[in-house]
Amino acid sequence: MSTLLVHNSLFWRYNGAIASSWYMCGDEGTSAMRQAHLRWCEKEKCDTVMLNMNNEEMMSLFRNGYMRELDLEKCDVFMAYVRLIAQLGGKVVPVFFDGPAIPGAKYHPIVASWHLHEAFIAAACTALNPYVRAYIIGCETNRYFSVEQVEELVRVTKKYCGLHPVGTHEQSVGKRDGKWVLHRRIPSNLDFYGYETSNHPADGDQRSPEDMAEEVQFLVSQCQGKPVWVMEHNLNADGAISRSQARAMAAIPGVYGIGGPM
Repeated sequence: MSTLLVHNSLFWRYNGAIASSWYMCGDEGTSAMRQAHLRWCEKEKCDTVMLNMNNEEMMSLFRNGYMRELDLEKCDVFMAYVRLIAQLGGKVVPVFFDGPAIPGAKYHPIVASWHLHEAFIAAACTALNPYVRAYIIGCETNRYFSVEQVEELVRVTKKYCGLHPVGTHEQSVGKRDGKWVLHRRIPSNLDFYGYETSNHPADGDQRSPEDMAEEVQFLVSQCQGKPVWVMEHNLNADGAISRSQARAMAAIPGVYGIGGPM
């Protein structure tokens, strides 16, 4: 089995229902949820937490518009959770953006505010560098940034992030005529590639571990030696099928991160 460097789970079970972990500090996150999430991570041996910082519907650290007035209460909640995870020995990986744009949403516009992104990234890295292990440009960046934009944001992040590696999270592989093909790009200057398998995560139980591992094996072959972190593959993350899928993917040389309990 590959030596996993990171082991997260974007989905977890809270009060019997499936919940998302990357908005723990968003509008719907509570102290009780964050504490329960850490207990769940410990139980499932997940040592890494991805935390989203911007979503036009559910998450912003600003009042009255992106990069305007800091919401100090939200900033305090976010930084306290980051510090707590780090103090407990966990690995924190912030995610700068989540899209696509949602016109009319509470925090719109963020994604299209291109002229503000470098200032945001610089400020975020200044605050977070002492506590985090890596940075992710965004969740599903292939849905709202071009490959050139992702590469530019990676370059910008590397100006401010010290020695922390920088990646992103995308879907890029599909089947054509029964064969796996690369149907989307892999940004060239990433330090690692965060991957979502080709299925919608709600359909994760419909795939065999062998088929999913075959897909990820193909992706690894296309990544020119970049470490692969399979961040998202099955909404039913703690189910038996998802665990089997996670174990199968973790066994692939070149896979250094897995999302979901094993």
